[in-house]
Amino acid sequence: MIRKTKMLVFLLLSLLLTSCFEFIEEITFNKDGSGSAVLTMNLSKSKTKLASIMLLDSVNGYKVPSKASITKKIQEVVTKIKKLKGVHNVKNSLHLDDFIVTISCDFDNVEVLNSVIASFSSKKDAIAIKKHKHFTYNKNKKTFTRSHHFDFSKKIRKVKMKDRGILKTASFTSIYRFKSPIKTFQNKEAKVSKTNKAIMLRLPIEEVIANKKSIKNYIELDK
Repeated sequence: MIRKTKMLVFLLLSLLLTSCFEFIEEITFNKDGSGSAVLTMNLSKSKTKLASIMLLDSVNGYKVPSKASITKKIQEVVTKIKKLKGVHNVKNSLHLDDFIVTISCDFDNVEVLNSVIASFSSKKDAIAIKKHKHFTYNKNKKTFTRSHHFDFSKKIRKVKMKDRGILKTASFTSIYRFKSPIKTFQNKEAKVSKTNKAIMLRLPIEEVIANKKSIKNYIELDK
């Protein structure tokens, strides 16, 4: 999800890549593999600067989108998700005063969750997500895998050097919750909650793009 999806590209590149932002991926799994997901893009730390930028037509060669066009783009993604079989209770909130976007839904199984993630992406990347699977959940073996199949370097090279500073303050946060205690996990950057049923990973996007750190994880739950 950290991938530069349509919504991320639209919100980040169009807003000049000059803002501190955080992408948050929260997923809760039931024992049968169904669950709920909440995806949030938070640019509120730079809302004053962004509010000023929104008054302009363009800055540094980037076209500044109107609030109406941002709303339309997000609604297109939401509509696409609502049409997916196995997805329920799709909701979204868009607070353009604080520059926070949230999309949430319930899903029947992890395959559906991958389709939800694919809805944010270009056609090419959507195919990759469905083929390689960002998420897998084996309810019999009690294992969960978060994979990552994108090469950020090509996308970043298209961004002007002076606008790459956003990556120094941008972050990706994942929070996964389970009904069973976590037995083991592979990503040593992650931290398990006191209840041992949730795990969080927070990484600088700059280091993920440079392949210095990974958002991948393999989690085994107690049976």
